[in-house]
Amino acid sequence: MASSDVSSVYYLDGVVVAPDFVFLATQLDSLDPRETAHTRCSTYNPAEQELPFGYFDLDDNIVSVHAYRTLPEDKKRFACLGSQGAVHFVRGSTKEVRTERLPGAGMQDGNFGGLMSHLREIDGQLWACGQHGQVYRRHGVDNWRRNDRGIRVEVNPSEYGGDRVGEMLEVMSAAPMLSCIDGTSGADVYVVGLLGYMAHFDGDRWTKIALPVDEHLEWVRCYGPDEVWVCGHNGTLLTGSAMKGFKSVSGLDDHQTFVCLSKFKNAVYLSAEEGLFVFDGKTISPVKSRLKPEIQDAWRLDQVDGVMWSIGVTDLVRFDGKKWQRVDHPDNEPIRE
Repeated sequence: MASSDVSSVYYLDGVVVAPDFVFLATQLDSLDPRETAHTRCSTYNPAEQELPFGYFDLDDNIVSVHAYRTLPEDKKRFACLGSQGAVHFVRGSTKEVRTERLPGAGMQDGNFGGLMSHLREIDGQLWACGQHGQVYRRHGVDNWRRNDRGIRVEVNPSEYGGDRVGEMLEVMSAAPMLSCIDGTSGADVYVVGLLGYMAHFDGDRWTKIALPVDEHLEWVRCYGPDEVWVCGHNGTLLTGSAMKGFKSVSGLDDHQTFVCLSKFKNAVYLSAEEGLFVFDGKTISPVKSRLKPEIQDAWRLDQVDGVMWSIGVTDLVRFDGKKWQRVDHPDNEPIRE
């Protein structure tokens, strides 16, 4: 799986394993993902690796990654979700890969479930979501089961004749396009998606949640049964719960597209193309990192043990609550003024 090919990259997703250990999925600039299924995965772990960055390649377009943080260092494992419904489990020390498949997911090999978007561990089990209201739950080794009755829209082209293609496309476009999933337990799970779509699973059934916005929603994070945060387009930032309802806490001047969020040291940080923002309980404002230049872009946020990482499209930054530190990817030009 190791590769020595050198190409500049951009980040697709990432997860913080330990304060100075990050697992990253990247795309080579030299490859078009529409033509070539390929992702270069990286581990940044300078304390444990001969080189700060380690690499291996997967022949899939990875959209979401997960790390099993509680395993011993020599048994670290990662999970990588491909857009067509493959889940690759990687043993960190050997880079050995074992692949499982989500039944019916993807748009290949006779499947019309739709593309996948996100993978998350909830109360010890992996869950995944995607287009057309797809939700899957892993019950054991190679045992993924659908968990989307009531929100999934089935699309079977054989049911539509040549003169009903437009009708089929309308059904597909009206189906929930899920972007993110999170929860506190198997009886407290949220999904969010396009056009202000949000639904909650109580262990028995899904219920669509009425929200004060209809903007596209990109990310959901649960910090307890009564504290759920959601962000999205046009400055959307919501907080609440299925029981209490949700309220908007963004201002009229907030118009950024927030694609990810993380609560860190009593503030909520938000990723956007323009950089990193923070909600202090009253207002949303740009983060002043004192880096030169300032944080260029922000895509994913994750934190563990008092350290947060901002994983941008090209900008990788570490924050310990006091000082920001930029980490240069060895295959990219350093970000400097």
